[in-house]
Amino acid sequence: MRIIYIKSFDKGIKKLKKHNEEINNLNKILKIIKNTSNFRELTLIPIVKKYNFERLKHNYNNFYSFRLSRIIRLIVKPKDNGIELFLAYISFDHYDDFSIEKVIYYD
Repeated sequence: MRIIYIKSFDKGIKKLKKHNEEINNLNKILKIIKNTSNFRELTLIPIVKKYNFERLKHNYNNFYSFRLSRIIRLIVKPKDNGIELFLAYISFDHYDDFSIEKVIYYD
C-alpha cells in the first residue's frame, strides 16, 4: 500500500521525537502498511490488533487509529481507491486533541 504523508502528520512527527517507544511502534506500523497491498487486507492482518487498530466513531468514521502508546495515537485515513493511506494526524491526548479541521493536506 502506498503511504501519503500530509502536513498535519508531519507537524505531529516533530513532537514525537522525544518518544522513543512510540517512534519504534510507528516504524513497525509503517512497515506493516507498506507490506500490505490494500486497506481491506490491512484490516484483516492479526498483528494490527496488537496496536488496537480501530475505526473512529461519530464524525470521524472515515478515520482509523493505531495505538502508539497508552495515550498517543496515529490517525490514518484510507483513500477511496483502497491502495493508498493518508497518515493524517498524531494525537497526543487520546483523541481529545483531534478534529477534522486539524487534518491539513499539502497543496
